Amino acid sequence: MPTDFITAADKNLKAAPPRSSMVFIIHGDADYTYHTPDGQERQADRRTLQGARNVARQNKEAEVYIFHQRPAQYRFFVVPIPDGEFLLYRNGAIVQRDTYWRGDGSSRFDAEVELYRQFPTECQTNPARFFFYFGHEISEFDGAGYDESHPERTCNVREFSEGLRKFTGDSLKFDLLVLSTCFGGTPYTIGALGPYTRTVVASPDNLHLSYFDLQAFARLGELAPDNDIPRFAASYARHTFNRLAQEVQTAVTVAVYDMHRSRDYLSTVERLYARRLSELQDSPPGSVEYVDCSEEKAFVLPGMRDGVTILFRPAIFGRSKSTRIHSGWQCCRAVQPPDTICSDSSEKRDMK
Repeated sequence: MPTDFITAADKNLKAAPPRSSMVFIIHGDADYTYHTPDGQERQADRRTLQGARNVARQNKEAEVYIFHQRPAQYRFFVVPIPDGEFLLYRNGAIVQRDTYWRGDGSSRFDAEVELYRQFPTECQTNPARFFFYFGHEISEFDGAGYDESHPERTCNVREFSEGLRKFTGDSLKFDLLVLSTCFGGTPYTIGALGPYTRTVVASPDNLHLSYFDLQAFARLGELAPDNDIPRFAASYARHTFNRLAQEVQTAVTVAVYDMHRSRDYLSTVERLYARRLSELQDSPPGSVEYVDCSEEKAFVLPGMRDGVTILFRPAIFGRSKSTRIHSGWQCCRAVQPPDTICSDSSEKRDMK
């Protein structure tokens, strides 16, 4: 594994240990191209990589680990080149830059965890810890086909949570996890992440362009001077929601999950949702859909709203434009005929 450089400008930074530690994993092995309102084409994962680097440069009180999972590429159409890029910043300056092989082992994030452990944190005893993941929906089922250039690899919720466990070790938790994917707010997904983080910001529904804005993290020292991460998470979610609501006409849902306060509800529905997944795991493509869990009577239980802050704006057009609220939880189910969907609408309106 090649190592690159440590800049001379960083050699004296150990005198000011970072107050926060951030880990970014940016999945780039997929179709992330989108177009701006004026028609310009953008490669979304590269723009997110640039955003993460800006956070690292501008936040002088942080250490930032960035992993860019690139698609498989070949030199002269034959010789493979590394499909991972690693960057480490401390106090606003880059101290390490490597390429690496993502591998195809049993754990999807083994290569990233190995690099993370090679350059252990230099933070003070109790830094604020952040984890960011940017990519497509993480499957609740088998996860096949997540990588376009590595079709044999899988990515599912179980593998993702196992990767988090290896990053945190046995005694630590991340203070905030930003899950920038579609359908990140299912009971199974949030429940699986709970042991490794205190707060999650995610979208229960589709997440437009698959990316949250990162600018607030470049000003972390200014916006959260006392490391009050729950309050910062709420402010960040509101900022993200407002921006998306201005830019798109489809539904916008952004949720903040307090893992301590939501654990009772998650514990109550855990077996029920696991049974639902088991029933649907072999369903053919197009026969499974995601809906607000409040449309499923079995999941409307006391404590459903505990620990969940949901920001929701319905689509400007379409069948669901009159929907006014969202529970913050998204459930998978077999595709329902239209008359069945309408029969649950009164229950959803009554939910507080």
